[in-house]
Amino acid sequence: MWGLSGSELLFRGGVAVMAAAGVLGIVSVVVFTLTGRTLRAKLDQEYGKMRGKQKCPKE
Repeated sequence: MWGLSGSELLFRGGVAVMAAAGVLGIVSVVVFTLTGRTLRAKLDQEYGKMRGKQKCPKE
């Protein structure tokens, strides 16, 4: 194929998959942080700010 043996191909493929997983993990953390901030701001605007730890009313 590219002059690589089967084990080298598996190794380099695994390294590439792990690198892609790391990059996608960082991207997802950034996206969830930004959307979490906007969601928190919208919830605070609609329902008011939470005061400390509040328990669920069903408990």
